[in-house]
Amino acid sequence: MKPYHFIIPALLLCYSCHQDEVKLVDGPKFGVNKGKKEGTDFNAQNGAGGFDATQGTALGAINMNNAAKKNEPEVIVEELPRSYKQRKFLNDASSITSDLFMIPGNIVTYNPKDSSYQFRTLKAITRNNKPPIVTSISDGQVYSAKINSTTSFNGTYLIGGLTVSRDQIMELNINDVAISTVPDSLVDVDAIKSAISGMTDDDKKNLYYIKAATLTTIDSRKYTESKFDAAVNSCFVTAGGKTYGSNEKFKRDKNVSVFIIPLDHILNSVH
Repeated sequence: MKPYHFIIPALLLCYSCHQDEVKLVDGPKFGVNKGKKEGTDFNAQNGAGGFDATQGTALGAINMNNAAKKNEPEVIVEELPRSYKQRKFLNDASSITSDLFMIPGNIVTYNPKDSSYQFRTLKAITRNNKPPIVTSISDGQVYSAKINSTTSFNGTYLIGGLTVSRDQIMELNINDVAISTVPDSLVDVDAIKSAISGMTDDDKKNLYYIKAATLTTIDSRKYTESKFDAAVNSCFVTAGGKTYGSNEKFKRDKNVSVFIIPLDHILNSVH
């Protein structure tokens, strides 16, 4: 996954200082990781899966515990926060390039047949073409713990696909570092209405607006089961009564999640 720099090709060329008429186009497609539900389907009737992070279908971690793994050393860790698991993580942005912070403000179409999305605008629709507001997050720790292979989210998109094998544990730190947002005051409702004026009501139902994009870093270091040796230049930890050592440096990966809401919510709530 390479989510650090995304957005529609030629976006910067189209982002002029003039408020030109917005027209819908067929832009690049992308997908989001949906995962398995955590149990209760909070919004199954809403098709696209509830883009409001407070209402959407939970992006629950995959439960990988089973009888075959009961003999592994027990590492008691907390689950990932529900708010983090409910995010929409970009998983297919190979056709999207440039600056991820210019993603918010664009209209996308949801395709219920394959659960994919398609950009329908070539630039963010904002008042006076002002760019989305980018804010750095100084204290954005989401999660910090050591996990083993029985941890429910081991190997899932929630941690960038990182995996821990049977004889390993992994030190894991997840931090939000920046967020790009289009506040209500910058949403150009008139331009949006003009752009979708020729569409049927059925087509409009599948239109969504990207409100925000969050950049998250995932720092990890794996430890392998081994005997403690003071003469070895390694870092040792204990878990479940066993010793694990590592001479690795922390590895950094990045995830990008988006906050997307139905377009009619924007038109009905923003004044």
